[in-house]
Parts: sequence; structure tokens; C-alpha cells
Amino acid sequence: MLAEEEQWDELWNKGSYLTHYIDVNTKLNLYALHAFFVEVKLDASGKKIINKEEFVCGHSLDKYAGSIDIN
Repeated sequence: MLAEEEQWDELWNKGSYLTHYIDVNTKLNLYALHAFFVEVKLDASGKKIINKEEFVCGHSLDKYAGSIDIN
């Protein structure tokens, strides 16, 4: 419901970094924010944000299995 800039502010100010996942072309940082997860996709260097995705559960969490307790 928030504007894009407000979403980023909320993530940086209130989100908790959980872990990351490195793929060939990207780095994904996983954050917990309120009652959901936010995945921030970065370029391979990890310096430029490409996009973000919000979710509560599902296959988006599969790649993080074993690296943290997400319960």
C-alpha cells in the first residue's frame, strides 16, 4: 500500500536481514519485515539493486532452506 520510496524506507529502517543466496548472475538478500519476507535482488557484484519481491511463504523461500530457521 505504500509508495515505492516509502517501501524502501520501511525495509531499511524496520527490516531484519536474515541471509543471502548467491546465483551465477545475482545476489539475493532476504529480510524479515513485519509478517512477511522481502527478497532484494542485486547484480552479480552485489552493488546495484535490480528489484525486490515480497512474500509470506512458498517456493520463494526454498533456496534459503538450511541456511536459517524461517519459522
